[in-house]
This record gives sequence, C-alpha cells and structure tokens, in this order.
Amino acid sequence: MTFVSVVLIFLACIAICYFMLNYRRRQSSIKTVNSLPGPKTFPLIGSAFYLLQRSPDEFLDTIIKLIEKYSTPLRFWMGNKLFIIINKPDQIQTILQNSHCLDKSILYYFLESSLGKGLITAPASIWTEHRKMITPSFNTIMLQKFFDIFVEQSLIFTDKLEKVGLNGNEVFFLQHMTEYTFTTACATTTDIKVEYLSNLISQCFKAITSYKETLRIRIRNIFLYPNFIFNLTATGREQRKCINIVGSLIDKIIQQQIYVFNELNTKTKSETSHGILLHILMEAFYKNKCTQEMIRDNIITVLLAATDTTAVTIDFVVLMLANFPDIQEKVYKELWEIYGTKVPKSAPIKYEDLQHMNYLDRVIKETMRIFPAVPIIARRLSEDIKIGEVILPKDSDIVIPFMTLHRNEKYWPNPLVFDPDRFLPERIGTSYKRYYMPFSMGPRNCIGMKYAMISMKVMLATVIRTFMFKVDKSIEIDKIKLNMDITLSTVEPIKVKIEKRNLH
Repeated sequence: MTFVSVVLIFLACIAICYFMLNYRRRQSSIKTVNSLPGPKTFPLIGSAFYLLQRSPDEFLDTIIKLIEKYSTPLRFWMGNKLFIIINKPDQIQTILQNSHCLDKSILYYFLESSLGKGLITAPASIWTEHRKMITPSFNTIMLQKFFDIFVEQSLIFTDKLEKVGLNGNEVFFLQHMTEYTFTTACATTTDIKVEYLSNLISQCFKAITSYKETLRIRIRNIFLYPNFIFNLTATGREQRKCINIVGSLIDKIIQQQIYVFNELNTKTKSETSHGILLHILMEAFYKNKCTQEMIRDNIITVLLAATDTTAVTIDFVVLMLANFPDIQEKVYKELWEIYGTKVPKSAPIKYEDLQHMNYLDRVIKETMRIFPAVPIIARRLSEDIKIGEVILPKDSDIVIPFMTLHRNEKYWPNPLVFDPDRFLPERIGTSYKRYYMPFSMGPRNCIGMKYAMISMKVMLATVIRTFMFKVDKSIEIDKIKLNMDITLSTVEPIKVKIEKRNLH
C-alpha cells in the first residue's frame, strides 16, 4: 500500500468519525422534521447524493426540481446537517424578518474561513455593531459624493470597450465589467486613487474568479467541509493563494490610508471619517472599537460583494438588451430625450438625471427578477421558529431560493417573458415586494442596494448612449443555462458584439 493510499484512508476515517460524533445530535432533529416532505435520506451522507458530483448548472437545477417535487418547507440533509428549503412569500417573510434568523448558514462558514468576519459572514452579535457602524457609508449623502467616481469610471470603461469591442469580434463583457466594478468599489470604499490600482486589477480579477470556483467545489462536496481536510487539498491551497492576492492589495491600501490618516489633525480626522467606509473603520480602530483585522475583513467583504453582484447584473442586462433590440432601442430613446445626440464625455450623467431614467430602471429590475445576482441565501435558526403548523428546529439552516420565487407564475404571469413594463406602477401594485427580493429583505438585507442601482444606471446609461449591443442569434430565456456560484452566472460566458452608435 502506497503512502498516498494510507493518507487517503486516514482522511476518510477522520471524516467518518467527524460525522458519527454528530450523528446522535441529528436524531432529535429528525423527530421534529419527520413530517416535512423531502428526498430519501441515507446514513452518514443524508440526501447529499443528490448533489454530489453535480456540475454547477445541474446543482441549481436540482434545487429547482426539489421545490417542484415537494411542497415547502421541505427537509434536506447534507451529511449530518439539516437544511430546510422554503419558497413561499409568507414563509420567507417569517424567516427574514425574525430576530432569531440573523445568523448566516453553515454554508457561509466557507466564506468566513477565508474572508473572516465581515459584514456578510459575521455572526449576528458582531454583525449588529458592524452594520450600525458601516451604514453611513451607503446613505444618500455619500452616494451623491460617490457619483463623480461612478461617472468617471464609466467613461474610462467606455473608452476601453471601444478599443476592444469595435473589431467585429464578440466581447466577453463580464471580464471587463468586473474590472470596472472592482476599481469603482476600491475608490468609493477606501478613498484611494484608482491609478494606484492599475497594475493589480487584472491579477485580482483572476484571483476572485478562481476563488469562486474553489467555493463551488467545496460546497458540493461534504467531505471538504471540515477545514482540516480542505486545507490539505489542492483546492484549499488555491483558495488561500487567491485570498492572499486580494488581501495583499487591501493591506497595502489600509497601510497607505493609515499613514495619511495619522498625518491629519483631530478635526480633519473627524471630518474625513464621516462617510468613507475605510475612514469610519479607522476612526473606530483608534477608539478601540474594532481591530485592524476587522477593518481588513470588512473591506475585503464589501469589495468582493460590490464587485461581483454589480458586474453580474450588468452582464445580464447587456445580454437582455442584445437579445431584445426593441427594448434596447426604448432605453436609448429615453436617454436621447435627456441628452439628445451629445456624447457622454461632453454631457456626462448628472445625479438628478437618474430620476428620468424610468424605463432603464424597469429593465434593470426585470433583469434582477429573472436573473437575481444572488439566487439563493441561507440562514441559521438560533431558536425554534413556527411556520404555519410546522416548528422548524433550532440550529437548522433555512435555504431561500429567490430565483424560484422570482420565476413563479403564481406571482409573475408569463415569468420567463422579459417584460420591463411589468414594473410600471399601475401594473406592479404595492405587494410585489413580498415576492421580489433581489437584495434580500429584513434587517440583514443588502446594505449596498442603492449604491448598486446608481452604479448600474450610470454605467448602463453611459455605454448605451455610445454603443449598440448585438447577438448573432437571440436565445429564449429558458434555454439560458445557469451556474450557481456565490453569484449567478451562465454556463457559457456571455459574449456580445458591439457597434458604435451614429449620433448624427
């Protein structure tokens, strides 16, 4: 027997022991959830065989098929861990608005083990203080201050797109868009000059892409859940490498800003710290209210969240515009009524212009309905919670697949028809927020929802005024194959052709 075989057998034994030690704890939970529908369960692995070795698109498909087959709430065991999937608006509201459902699922533990205790991954006790501290960075006053950065970066992006996209070839839009969202997020959260980032953007983009892949591999394989096993694998080593690349950039930014911050007098510090995320955290650091590690964790978390979700949504919007040229033309007509034939450089977008971009707003909302950037979230119950006649046990993880809710024909007639006008006030009514949650809902919703909407509208309005997006052949929405990473993506990268508009 080779050394490698011995090691593999040893690791397998450890994994089995890990699950056996927790098996007894599972028994009491089983009694509570016996009445819930769900797939067949086997010793040790639970129902995990439904997901093991699934490709990313099959993984998402499996979740959808489970919901179609069983009524919710439905139970699903991953090894010794109980997950309960819910899909009805009243069930989701009960969970997301309950103070005993603020902790994130064990699935976020994989993020925490690599990203630390930032705003997304922190337990409720830490999150409450962090959220209160960070919220001023995303209020309306700060968003107006950030507006010039959004505009400047959208113009830079447009220039770059013109260089790479006007040769008749298809453009891998997401790659370029991620660079824009990452640079913009760095500038708005750290107050760093974006020129400082130019040599590191490409490297960080590759690291973020690879990091997402390592997470996807780990989530689908229950034997990689324990850190002591995962860290020994090639995937674990790759994940640490990716985090170190992004982390080294953040550390450089923090150190530079600490130097600048230390040079300021007390009055200037107080004025400067009002708003910019990094400055708020540094002010808290000097008051012994947070550590440098907490600063790093929160900056990395916000950067990754702002980068990925915004880029993914814009990517899907561009696909929809290319796929439905009549809708693209309506968006352009709306912008023409605001700016005429003036190009973005001579007539850049102003903050007050956003209120007139109503059709573009509806296009973005309809895109987020069909393709929510975060298609699934999960929470852990800190207490037993009753949903209808069922009591969901403490420590179970509640899975909420927003995408199935957004595509449910009970709430959305013809759900796979791309119809921005379904968000017209006279059509949508007021109750739609019960079944439309692109930014989640409740106290732990997305802190950056207004930031994201403004950033997306500025970018899209700028590029649509300059270019037309086209695809060789339109594709029906139900034929678009999707992956489930941390964020939603397509199996095949979205590529579009770009033509410059004739403004004369």
